[in-house]
Amino acid sequence: MNDNSLQLVEERFASASAGREVDYRVLLPSDRVRGERLPLVLHLHGAMSSSASLENARPLYEDLYRRGEFPRAVVACVSTPTLDGFYLDRPDGAAWETLVAEEFPARLAAAFGPFDGTALFGASMGGYGALKAAFRDPGRYAAVAALSPAVFPGETPGDVPEANRPSVLDELHRAMAHGSGDAAVYAGNCVQGLARRHAAAIRDAALPVLVDCGGADEFLLHEGAAHLHAVLGELGVAHTFRLVDGAGHVGPEAEDRTREAIRFLGGALRSRT
Repeated sequence: MNDNSLQLVEERFASASAGREVDYRVLLPSDRVRGERLPLVLHLHGAMSSSASLENARPLYEDLYRRGEFPRAVVACVSTPTLDGFYLDRPDGAAWETLVAEEFPARLAAAFGPFDGTALFGASMGGYGALKAAFRDPGRYAAVAALSPAVFPGETPGDVPEANRPSVLDELHRAMAHGSGDAAVYAGNCVQGLARRHAAAIRDAALPVLVDCGGADEFLLHEGAAHLHAVLGELGVAHTFRLVDGAGHVGPEAEDRTREAIRFLGGALRSRT
């Protein structure tokens, strides 16, 4: 059945959660048979990006698929905005987390399902979104891999040093509390806060978690990643943590790190069968 190639599909739909039309891309085995039960990987792109992120990552997914290190699966990425998005549900606006976690998978299931499990991959802003979705409802997911996630070294608005929120990260920091500075609202959109709130469920689900960050991240995201690592350790949440010495937010190591993250998800998905 396996011809070792992946087909790329591009589509658009009117999203009720976003209140607008969104585009998305899907990778799936070229010889997929309609009704075949495959796992779903939600690929969440980073800031100032789009579903084209999946097209850029296609050679990595395809290479691992051909090597037998990534299973037959449907991989999908939907375009979301940065400044008015951040994979957050806005109180009086678009619900981007709901789009990614609920509406988009439901649409994919209708077109390409039914699915045999769902995993999450995200880089940078997408890493934040992937971890947030996974920790909010850990029983829904088979695994999560976050590459250079946009996570801060603090769990309240006042705990995050100014140096750790340059440029667009400051916009994310304020948006997590919906601009109010409310610590409770912030905690509901904070990866560490969600890990604390749902620690028992994450442990019970035995959710495979990968957090990978460059040790020389230009945006100091390695400090947030290390803080998350410490919190997960405190909570007894099993996870894999990789801090890559000398690696930045992007750069020559990024492709290998992305490949390893996809391989991690592939291993988690294959172990379920």
